[in-house]
Amino acid sequence: MSERRRKGVEAAKRLERHVEEIVAEVTTKETMTHFVNAGMEVVQAANVALSKIEVPHETKVRIHKAEKEVLLAAKSFIDAVLTELEKEMPEKRGKLEKVEIKRKSK
Repeated sequence: MSERRRKGVEAAKRLERHVEEIVAEVTTKETMTHFVNAGMEVVQAANVALSKIEVPHETKVRIHKAEKEVLLAAKSFIDAVLTELEKEMPEKRGKLEKVEIKRKSK
């Protein structure tokens, strides 16, 4: 393996470990929102870089796996927010009744 490729692989592994550490510390909705936004920006930057420079195949695979994880994290976050919103919505009470509205005569 060339020195350049080895350094790229090491950098991708460091990034992966760093992201795992950050995720382990996420505790609030606000923090998770910032994390997802930052992750999406990193993924977008990585995709731009991949299109402009030649990187080893293993690095591309790791970046794409990281992109998938960020998207899964965003999906999980959205699901959690939807669950919280459903808890705050009033429950259906009873049966709906049709209400007739009469117009005023002119």
